[in-house]
Amino acid sequence: MLNYIKALILNRKSRFKRRFLSNISSKVFFGPNVQILGMENVLIKDNCTIGGDTLFTINNRDNKDIQLEIGRNSYIGRDSFFSVGKSIVIGDYCIFGNKCSFICSDHIFDNPLVPYALSGNSYEKTIRIGVNCWLGHDVSVIGNINIGHGCVIGAKTLITKDIPPFSMVVGNPARIVRTFNFDSGCWEKGEQQLTSIYHDERTYLGSLIKHSKDLPLGYHSASHEYGDL
Repeated sequence: MLNYIKALILNRKSRFKRRFLSNISSKVFFGPNVQILGMENVLIKDNCTIGGDTLFTINNRDNKDIQLEIGRNSYIGRDSFFSVGKSIVIGDYCIFGNKCSFICSDHIFDNPLVPYALSGNSYEKTIRIGVNCWLGHDVSVIGNINIGHGCVIGAKTLITKDIPPFSMVVGNPARIVRTFNFDSGCWEKGEQQLTSIYHDERTYLGSLIKHSKDLPLGYHSASHEYGDL
């Protein structure tokens, strides 16, 4: 009973602190049981939804540098997991399904005579996900990875290498099955070397902002507390 009371008090303190951190927008909706280990190292911009039971872990909490950044109008599905090495950056207008994992920090395992839980973590890798990417259910992004803007990643895909912009990707290991051709206006089979003005990410983001208002927060999909529709 005493441990339960202590946990409840710590939970309330965390929620209170989160509400008054300037680097976490007041226009962010958190589902139940979201946990952030290293709140001062996290930047979450306006109009984001964070699904319930998501865990953000900043492994190097010895400084106050921003190591995890989530852009405006992004949606993180329930039960997602972030293990941050050097940094994870997510662009505006991204949408992730449930149970996605982003891992760029690992336990050091150079010496098996030392318990891996005590051997420390690696901090040198980064993950960057460009503007307006859609990642389906249970996608895993592992390592030092750059996913270009405008990509679509199929459910249960395992990504361990860079993905160019406007790619449609599936599988374990990931493979590019289609590329968007702005001349034809279609997703075309295979990996292709195509260019358009939208291959400049700032130009692409400007077009999204021009034609899109702030997206609605996903209360029902991110939290059981709002019940059925």
